[in-house]
Amino acid sequence: MQLLLRKIVTRPHRIAAILSSSKALQELSRHPHPTAQAIGAACYRALIGEVAPEERAAIARIEALRTRAAASQELLQVEDFGAVSPTANLTQEQMYAGRTVQRTVGESSRAASKRPVWTALLYQLVRAFAAKRCVELGCCVGVSAAYQATAMQAAGPGGHLWTLEGAKALAEVSQRHFKQLGLDGQIDVVVGRFQDTLESLLQAQGPIDYAFIDGHHDEQATLRYLEQILPHCQPRAMLVFDDIDWSEGMKRAWQAIWADPRLPMAIDCGEIGVVVLDSTLAERIRVRAPLW
Repeated sequence: MQLLLRKIVTRPHRIAAILSSSKALQELSRHPHPTAQAIGAACYRALIGEVAPEERAAIARIEALRTRAAASQELLQVEDFGAVSPTANLTQEQMYAGRTVQRTVGESSRAASKRPVWTALLYQLVRAFAAKRCVELGCCVGVSAAYQATAMQAAGPGGHLWTLEGAKALAEVSQRHFKQLGLDGQIDVVVGRFQDTLESLLQAQGPIDYAFIDGHHDEQATLRYLEQILPHCQPRAMLVFDDIDWSEGMKRAWQAIWADPRLPMAIDCGEIGVVVLDSTLAERIRVRAPLW
């Protein structure tokens, strides 16, 4: 509740939206279906900043690593195969060819690591869903992956995360960070373009019950990854889409996902969209609940 109150005080123009989100998520947490209940409660805990006391130390370690990464002046040669900017309008061929840029670890972390409100959402979703076989598209310096892997640990033994990263230098930084956090045995970093590595990973490791789709930020690519991942999902699975409001193309991609009749449950959290596959859901659920 402290985080929710801070949002209301510091962003008064968001009062109505935040209170509406709180109401919508509490209603979802009282839904008769247990999956809907769990996801509604998880999103609500992220909204209000609730963390179990026994889990705070692990999250604090990740946040300390985030702070160190954001301050790091270590220089990297980074291969970028993404959309670059919301207005770049690169072709699929241009993105696949990529470009190499020089950035510090700090610049990469500050630009691409999810803010605490969103890593809290990822944590709560993975924790509530008790996800075991997880895939992430876009690792950067490993902050989001660390949150998701830590949530798997909190939910019980046996979870594993495969995180895909196009830039070899960032993958090496992430692996170093995972070792510092004691997560290196639970996370595998797969280096290469998503277009080149995702299908073979799914063939080898599926079926999965969770995917966080980030890193590319392109309309066509996002919808293509959805189609690639769906056949490799468990009957009950969760797909999380990042930066759904990042560009006009990403907004269109999210609207297509939102309208997809194959996806029984979707929550629009503002910057992140959550989709749940569960054949036992008897009704189509759509909730708009921006967290920020």
